[in-house]
Amino acid sequence: MIDNPLNRNKVHRGSQLPQSKLDESDIRHIRQLIEHRENLKRQAKNLSNAMIADKFGVHLRTIDKISQGHGWTHVP
Repeated sequence: MIDNPLNRNKVHRGSQLPQSKLDESDIRHIRQLIEHRENLKRQAKNLSNAMIADKFGVHLRTIDKISQGHGWTHVP
């Protein structure tokens, strides 16, 4: 069916489609998860290895080694 403004009520969308695996509540939840992920990305920009190295006054490579598990392995 052609989507035009005059027959907007006849056009099936979203969960009204027989092949749809998602419904409107799923879409809201997915969008919340994406927003949460984007917020975490913005917060994580302040936690780069370079920022951590500057904070503790050590070389960037020191933090890289710690994050990769090659340094300070005796500390749980």
